[in-house]
Amino acid sequence: MSDRMTPIPFADLLTQSLRAFRAERALYHVPVAAQVPDTGMTLAGRPLSCPVGPAAGPHTQLAQNLIAGFAAGARVFELKTVQVLYGEQLGIQKPCIWTGDEAYNIEWSSELPAQAAADEYIRAYIILHLLAREFGLDGKFQFHASVGYNLEGIQSPAVDGFLNAMRDASGTAAWKQAMDWTLAHLDLFEHVDAGFVRGIDPCVTDLVTLSTMHGCPADEIERIASYLLTEKGFHTYIKCNPTLIGYDRVKSLLEGLGYGYIAFDTTHFDHDLKLDDAVAMLGRLRRTAAACGRVFGVKLTNTFPVEIRRGELAGDAMYMSGKPLFPLALNVARILSEAFDGALPISFSGGIDGHNLADVLACGIAPVTVATLLLKPGGYRNLTRLLGAVPAHIPERVDVARLGALCDGLTADAYYHKKADRPRPARPDSFPAACYRCKNCVDVCPNRANAPLPGLKMAVHIDAYCNECGACACQCPLGLVPYRDKFTLFSCEQDFIDSSNDGFLGREKYRWQGQTGTDFSKLPEDLRSLIDAVLG
Repeated sequence: MSDRMTPIPFADLLTQSLRAFRAERALYHVPVAAQVPDTGMTLAGRPLSCPVGPAAGPHTQLAQNLIAGFAAGARVFELKTVQVLYGEQLGIQKPCIWTGDEAYNIEWSSELPAQAAADEYIRAYIILHLLAREFGLDGKFQFHASVGYNLEGIQSPAVDGFLNAMRDASGTAAWKQAMDWTLAHLDLFEHVDAGFVRGIDPCVTDLVTLSTMHGCPADEIERIASYLLTEKGFHTYIKCNPTLIGYDRVKSLLEGLGYGYIAFDTTHFDHDLKLDDAVAMLGRLRRTAAACGRVFGVKLTNTFPVEIRRGELAGDAMYMSGKPLFPLALNVARILSEAFDGALPISFSGGIDGHNLADVLACGIAPVTVATLLLKPGGYRNLTRLLGAVPAHIPERVDVARLGALCDGLTADAYYHKKADRPRPARPDSFPAACYRCKNCVDVCPNRANAPLPGLKMAVHIDAYCNECGACACQCPLGLVPYRDKFTLFSCEQDFIDSSNDGFLGREKYRWQGQTGTDFSKLPEDLRSLIDAVLG
């Protein structure tokens, strides 16, 4: 099984999207939201209709992820963090995601090199503009870049090139190829003409979030942010850590909500940025940003580092997110808002869901992004369910009193108290190779690597899209590991060889019950039908 994702070419992304929308009003198996609320918001000088979308993470790494999120109603996309290291250099063990009542991960950056990440974002950016125009969809969306983790890495040719491509993609090969292909295939469209295509703004984004490792010194954070503001010209948000509220407060909140089994010590609290230093630094950076006409704010928050004690994932340490991160992040928002009397812009992530979205936005905290919610049953469609909670108006600055009241009420709210995790069922001895029973694996896959064939009531796994993150296995009620157990489409000989999955390589060969063959008539009839449906 290959755990390296293969990007989809621009032509395939666009033609697949056009075909799927026209046939079923869906994009990459996600129904297109009937209506996206427009709050009339402007962020960093650009319009943004609905300030809700996926956070930097598994749902913003590949172009098809971004297209799927757009279908669900997302209009702000925090692109997955780019740094010098990528892929195997990161040393990430797989699976890298575990979801229960809370969630954990052991991955943190794009698994693609910086240029390939830029190419993915550029392709998706162009396609979203084309889809919005062609089908009359709301097109007031924003991409926000994310980079890390130190100044040396951010100034490297790879990451610097990424930032330059985000500010102006017009000189990149990805932009030129997409533009040329679209202009040569205008017959695919009814409402897109050459003038519209050429008029797409090549600034993919001029807003960046700085992500730094736990323990990064305050002066290093300040140097990076100043560099991004003044030398690179980006509106800049700094991602802060939950440790800002202190060890005692974090421990008290988690224990009070029933998460006392989560293990952590004072190490990160001792080494991370302290509140007084953070407030002083943020004040200086606000003045720097004002002097150069840029927006400056904070992103709340990073995930929270904890010890692996119960075998959720491999290794010794992992990062907590989801429901128990919400009270930690919200309390960080409170102390920073109090320090700046509500004038510090806050972009929020960490445990956002339908229970709290409206309250957070009503406090003047926006945009808000989600990750864990999209890894739960429903997947990207959970974004659509959030749209109804978006208020018509969002305050331009944080309402400190309202935010304080929201924080004070958290521990009394039964919703935030630990719920029992669903026991994982034992793997059955036999199961349908193209199981279609609940479609959880289709919904929760960030990369759209499990594709439904509704007419056959079957689903196929697409090896090239999969990075073995493990999200589908967490949500399978049968106890299966879909990325290993589901009948698999392979795109090349080497991937077929590297895998032990039952599946097929075009019409050249197949593997069934561990045996390789070329006579497809020996396969069960349902799998032959599946192959015919996939290959046409």
